[in-house]
Amino acid sequence: MVKKLWFDSEEIEIFIKAGRARRTSYAKDQIIALQGERCTTLDLILDGSVCMQNLDEEGRLFKAEVLDAGESCGATLLFGSNNTYPMQVVAQQPCTILHLKRELVLELCESREEVLLTLLAIISDRAHRLGTTINRLVTLDLRESLLSYLHRLAKEQGTRSVTLPITKKELAERLGFARTSLSRQLALLRDEGVLSMDGRSITLHPSLLSEE
Repeated sequence: MVKKLWFDSEEIEIFIKAGRARRTSYAKDQIIALQGERCTTLDLILDGSVCMQNLDEEGRLFKAEVLDAGESCGATLLFGSNNTYPMQVVAQQPCTILHLKRELVLELCESREEVLLTLLAIISDRAHRLGTTINRLVTLDLRESLLSYLHRLAKEQGTRSVTLPITKKELAERLGFARTSLSRQLALLRDEGVLSMDGRSITLHPSLLSEE
């Protein structure tokens, strides 16, 4: 379960009026933070979604993580000795973000235990997800990465006939491979009888679900 740090509308207005936070709206694909930029605020996503992404020298886009409404960005960087963004932060969809200043976050952690515990949980969960992502990128090829993703999706949805929650283009970006490579691998798995496809609907062969 994703830990979320949230405040009611009255608290948010108090933070903003005191000059300790700002609320900003971003259009789809608008850059929120550049790679290498210093992180000076804890950013709470009030609505919409954002993604952490990187464009390599060959022009391949890798979306490391997508964060939805209620989640936060910057928790692992704000109090670090090296507090620069390792990737771009971009609006995945039109979104509104509450930027909380570092001093306010520190004060809230000191005065409210639930804020401190939630923030620590967010940092721990993010570190674990990052480790899992790095391990997958280092050790798994496209086929293994794709099957691992579909296996996890089948468990989450409780069915062999899963529905992709994102487009195949977005899935390729999250797995760190080209869109054409993903399409070829899906076609190969279909031809091998591992799965069947109909748009975003993918039905997995029963043997796949018993592999892990």
